[in-house]
Amino acid sequence: MNSSSSTAPRRWLVLASQVVLLAATFAGARYWSTRLVDRAVALPEKNASIARSGSANPPASIPAQTTAGKLAQAKANLAQILHMPGEINRKRGLLSLAAELDADTLKGVLADLESHPAFGHNKQAIAILAAQWAESDPQAALNSMRSIVSIFGPSSDLVGGIFDAWSAKDPAAALAAISQLPANVRQTVRIEVVENIAIQNPQSALSFLLSLPNERSAGVLYDEMFSEWASHDPSAAATAALNLPSSLRDGKSSTASVATWRTASTWALQDPSGALAWANALPAGQAKTDAINSITETMSQQNAKPAVDYATQVAQLLNGPGNNSQLKEITTNWAQDDPAGLLSWANNNLTGDNYVNAAQNALKSMVQADPAAAAAALTQISDPSVVNPAIAQLATNWAAQDVHAALAWAQSLPADNAAVRNSAISNVLKSWTITDPSGAATYIQQNLTTDPAFGKLATEVVNNWGNFDPQSALTWAQSLPPGSTQTSVVTAAITQLAKVDPQAAWNDALQLSGSSQDKALSQVISSWATQQPDQAAAAVQNLPEGKNLDSATAAVAKNWLIQDPGAASQWISTLPQGSARDSAVNQIISTVGKNDPASAFNWAATISNETTRNTQVVKLAGQWSGINATAAAAAAQNAMDNLTGLTTAQITALQKVAAKAPQP
Repeated sequence: MNSSSSTAPRRWLVLASQVVLLAATFAGARYWSTRLVDRAVALPEKNASIARSGSANPPASIPAQTTAGKLAQAKANLAQILHMPGEINRKRGLLSLAAELDADTLKGVLADLESHPAFGHNKQAIAILAAQWAESDPQAALNSMRSIVSIFGPSSDLVGGIFDAWSAKDPAAALAAISQLPANVRQTVRIEVVENIAIQNPQSALSFLLSLPNERSAGVLYDEMFSEWASHDPSAAATAALNLPSSLRDGKSSTASVATWRTASTWALQDPSGALAWANALPAGQAKTDAINSITETMSQQNAKPAVDYATQVAQLLNGPGNNSQLKEITTNWAQDDPAGLLSWANNNLTGDNYVNAAQNALKSMVQADPAAAAAALTQISDPSVVNPAIAQLATNWAAQDVHAALAWAQSLPADNAAVRNSAISNVLKSWTITDPSGAATYIQQNLTTDPAFGKLATEVVNNWGNFDPQSALTWAQSLPPGSTQTSVVTAAITQLAKVDPQAAWNDALQLSGSSQDKALSQVISSWATQQPDQAAAAVQNLPEGKNLDSATAAVAKNWLIQDPGAASQWISTLPQGSARDSAVNQIISTVGKNDPASAFNWAATISNETTRNTQVVKLAGQWSGINATAAAAAAQNAMDNLTGLTTAQITALQKVAAKAPQP
């Protein structure tokens, strides 16, 4: 093995070893990894000792010094490892065994695995042993995998280790050999090889990438290569990214943008100040935008609270109209850990939209974590675009924690900004009505009956209170001072009561008058008809003639027709002629008219209002004609012979329907 292969990073095997060793520290694995794996690793050493001393009576059929003996011993050791409990133990054992075998023995073991009855379960062993073989003869190792790949199918798992070792020894040969792989494996392996080359000679890796077709998939290769390059020489990587040919610069998602973004991101992980200084020195354009976006995004992900000097540099780069999206990345995360610090920094460093966004982020976190501190901070801010939304949020959040403290704060807000102050008080009380509607109701009634928002707040109380105790909500509403506000709040309470006791709600609605009664009855009957349409129908019939009877009858018919069309139709047929029955028939027509115009036509003919009847009859005759021209023609002729009040236009329309009847 030459020096380059021994010193080059072996990420594939190293990573596997790290995973194994980490997991082996668990108590359950420690015993087996010590007892069995060490035994497996010690076997070759024991054989060598036996060969030197001639002692220990090795089996006569397995001479220790011969190639056959080495192979037989390796197979025996491998068999023990493959029967170890736990994948971690097996992997550790395989890595140790592979390191002790020479190329000829590795070749023989791989050939044996291919013919092994449990071959399908030995994919991991094959990959590890083949990778070790590739240390000395990568092409031979790859050739040995051809028949294996034909069994397992194309898989980068099987050949990845080979190319990892190969590219560490001879990058050019490894790149050339990639063409021997199935198409769906090449890209994954190519990434592995490009990363390895980038460690040793990034310029060579770049030259290789530039020789490839400019395909969409190439962006992944550039991303990995520039990430590796920038990890040990960000300045050189940055220069290379900026000098990519124009053919790779075709927009925000171009290959050049990918390279610049990855370089800047990797640089920012190591030296944010240096990365920012580099980005700041770039001329205006896509490259500068990509670099700044990448650096600030990386900083926001790596630092919940960026150092002030970094953030200040970002502010200097971005403090301007329309350029605040990157700064948001930092301030959003900073706000989660130290909102007060962010707010102080923003007050001193930011302006315009950047300031508004940062301050809003800081105050949002403060409102949730420490409402009192947020309230104090708001007194130092004059920008209404920051203050007003924060006040609304603070009122709601503080009320959920301490409604009395929140209310005292809201009432202490400056009276010269009445709209904001009243909104804050309203938000506090809305939250209170959710958590303790009875307490909120008492406070409102004792302190706010003359407030312009009293009616709205009282309605909020009964709506929330009515969700679990509608009768108490109604009783409280009825105790309010008489007037339009009380009537409105009582109506809201009755609506809530109707959901659980529609009969009681109906009786209470009947005590109202005017438009309030109309609204309450409509709400109650709609709820009642949904729950118990037959009982709602009985209640409706006790109403005096008028628009309440008409609308209530229509509401019952509408809901009952949905649930039980037959029963609803039977009830409607028993209603006396009049506007209430007409409203119910109109519901039948709306429900069945399109699918059954014949039935709807017959119902329409029974409407007592001449104008409504004739309009419906003409419309339905036309719909019916499209389904059954003969029946519709007869019905249209009958309508012209018997209905009164038809207009000239309606008669003409019916004549057209009648004329469509087939001639004998």
